[in-house]
Amino acid sequence: MPSSAVTNWPQVVRFPATHPHYPEYERHCREAGLRSAFIQDSWELIIRGLQRRAEFIAAHAWNVPVPEFVALDRLIRGRARDLLMPRTRGTPLALWSGGLQVSEYVRARGYDTLESTVYGGILDTMTNPRFKVWLGSDDWGPQGALWDTLSARYVEVAASCRDTMHVFLRTHDLESTFYGEELVNWRKAKHRQEHEPDGLTYHVLVGLDSFGLEKVFLREEEAKAFLLTFLGQLQQRFEQGMLERGVNHRYRSEVWRDNARAYQDTLRKKTYASYRQYMEHPLRELVEQFSEAEQALSPDQDFDPRKFSSVMDELLLKTRGPRSA
Repeated sequence: MPSSAVTNWPQVVRFPATHPHYPEYERHCREAGLRSAFIQDSWELIIRGLQRRAEFIAAHAWNVPVPEFVALDRLIRGRARDLLMPRTRGTPLALWSGGLQVSEYVRARGYDTLESTVYGGILDTMTNPRFKVWLGSDDWGPQGALWDTLSARYVEVAASCRDTMHVFLRTHDLESTFYGEELVNWRKAKHRQEHEPDGLTYHVLVGLDSFGLEKVFLREEEAKAFLLTFLGQLQQRFEQGMLERGVNHRYRSEVWRDNARAYQDTLRKKTYASYRQYMEHPLRELVEQFSEAEQALSPDQDFDPRKFSSVMDELLLKTRGPRSA
């Protein structure tokens, strides 16, 4: 049974220390060397801030700052380097967008993320994969605003001591934390205008569950153009030649399904219109219909999309335009 079904959430908001998982939060914080005053104050701000954000969401007040999270940011600011930087110095720092699987992919390759930091790690343990802090409902709800608060401060601290961060993009979503908070705060900290090179290193991931392509760019507009052009070409070729014999559409359907899984991952946590629009896009139904028809014609349960790398190579050649300086 979900925790929210057995917890008196209004009572918890009034008395945050009665939260069933407060002892776990307190233990993690003490193990990290945090003082009692910080533990108690931060917990109260988190619990009441989540409730406030939920009320704002219900009222469609998406862009109204949450006072408790503003206060939490002030509380963290004085110790931001200790709380929001990895314990190991010198490791490359990364941001990510496109689902929790991207975070796992990034950290498995030796990059540190917000979840690798002292305080980010504590809250990651308390929010993923099980929601232990927010018990007002069984969905991600207002927790995104909490992570936005941490992300903004994490990027500011990173910008003060690093020349670059690595950004891993699996999907292009202008309402993501990366575009809404992290990129804005990095540019602000580095005194960069939107049209100027921002100093970030972009890693575009295509077909993370299938082909596993990673392409690196030094400009955001180039990374975005590559991702959108590549996916656009896949869509166009898929639609134009879907029923032609001898053309490998199963590979392309696998890439699109992979992209859909990334959106489903983030959809579990957010309710933005862009996600709903994507999931309702006719292309998704087209992919599913074709896959069913193709399986009926030529069943192949052991299909490996990497067998068709020539299709990927052909498309990549078309997206490799001249690089600007």
